[in-house]
Amino acid sequence: MNGRLDRATVFVDADNTLWDTDAVFAESQLALLEAVEAGVGRRTAAADRLAFLRAIDQALAERHHARLRYPPRLLVRATELALGGIDGDSAARAAWRGGQTYRLSDDQAGDIERRFFETLAHAPEIRPGVLIGLSALEQAGCLLLIVTEGAKAKVERNAERVGVAQFFERIIEGPKAPELYRRVLSFTGAPARAFMVGDQLDRDITPAKTAGLRTIFFPGGFQPRWTPAVEQVRPDYTIASFDEVPDIVLGQRRATAAGSKA
Repeated sequence: MNGRLDRATVFVDADNTLWDTDAVFAESQLALLEAVEAGVGRRTAAADRLAFLRAIDQALAERHHARLRYPPRLLVRATELALGGIDGDSAARAAWRGGQTYRLSDDQAGDIERRFFETLAHAPEIRPGVLIGLSALEQAGCLLLIVTEGAKAKVERNAERVGVAQFFERIIEGPKAPELYRRVLSFTGAPARAFMVGDQLDRDITPAKTAGLRTIFFPGGFQPRWTPAVEQVRPDYTIASFDEVPDIVLGQRRATAAGSKA
């Protein structure tokens, strides 16, 4: 990956930065809620059905070492308990402890979990400005790398689906720790001109800042409730569309102290 010393390196997160994974998750979660409701014969009275389910989801994720990648069957069980009339946090705690009596059998819960994964495999939509932004970065000679904590094979598949795979030299799978960025930059030959574009302040922006990269925050549609405030993390830039990235990388837009638009 060695290149010219003046070549900018741009790391880009995948899910909810290049494509809208959150919309696919929302579709999958609402389908799971509907299936649990049908199985137990109860419906939530909540006006915002997605918010009802995501309160349970967040409570489970806060208790699990894998955070939002916890086993979906836990969500099935906690949702059944919440439909029985207890709040989301209590339902999550009870499902986590185990030993509960459920109306849904193990086979029913397993079938709902399987259908959840099937819906989760639906193709996502590309996010605003991505094709224009990546094309401009490629034309400017930038080295483009996807960095992800998700499964590399799934990221490759989605990159092909939305038509962006050809822009990237490599997909790097691994924990987004400062050491990962430093290790990759040692091969690019341009550590002084390195950027990270991501939608998560804690998972994308913070470790990249620690590694010395310029950071570009591209907020997605969903932020977990444990996410720090923008004012705490202070990304160098905040954008509303990916096609703003080339001007930043090419030095045509200055950063601001608060990491907002300049």
